[in-house]
Parts: sequence; structure tokens; C-alpha cells
Amino acid sequence: MNDLSSAAKSSAAPIDFRQLARGIGTVITYGVGDIIFREGDPPSYAYIVLTGKVEISSRDKTIEIVGEGRSFGVVSIIDKNPRLSEAKALEYSEIALLDPRQFRFMVETMPNFVWYVLSEIVERLRATNSAL
Repeated sequence: MNDLSSAAKSSAAPIDFRQLARGIGTVITYGVGDIIFREGDPPSYAYIVLTGKVEISSRDKTIEIVGEGRSFGVVSIIDKNPRLSEAKALEYSEIALLDPRQFRFMVETMPNFVWYVLSEIVERLRATNSAL
């Protein structure tokens, strides 16, 4: 592998979609301990954390802590299957909710958003595998 290409990859900053999600989505605030969704819930939204932290857990086991600028709930919004995990606010959090139409608009009109979503899914898969 070429040293130049690996240096370029590591120096590229991820794009922050919080401002865009705030403008396109619906912003909801959650208090400490508030449940955002539970295992088995139907997928109504994809979520982007604007401020705060959210715990993703399954079968009472923490999978991941999602912080500012990160998304969750994306897999279920894509495949339309019930939630496989629970999401709970760990601190006061502002979250942008993207319904399927808004999520699709972002995917179809912003190629960088597709890479953002893919990287979030891969990171979540790795976190889930580590938690098992």
C-alpha cells in the first residue's frame, strides 16, 4: 500500500451532518434515562445525536455508547424490521429524528451521507461483535 494514500485517508475528517439533520429532521430532547426506542419497536426513524450520549443495548448488555455527531437506528430504517436493540439517553440529549422519507432524501442527494451511514453501520457491527 502506498504511504501517501494511507496518510490521506487518516487525515480526512469525517463530515459532521448535525447541522443538516437539525434542519431536515425533527429535533427532540431526551432526559437522563429516557428510552428512545425498545427492542421490538417498529422502525419509525433514524437518529443523529446532536448533543449528549445514547446507550445502545441488547438483552441488557451495552453494545455501544453513541456520542455527538453519530447516528443510530439506521439498520431498521433501511430494512424496515423491528428494532434489535434498545436506545436510552445517558445524559440530556438533543436528537434529530429522520423519518424514512427524510433519510432517503439525504441518501439520494448527498453521496457523502451514504459513506457516513456505511461507516456507522460497520462501526456498529464491530461493536456488536465485540460485545458478544
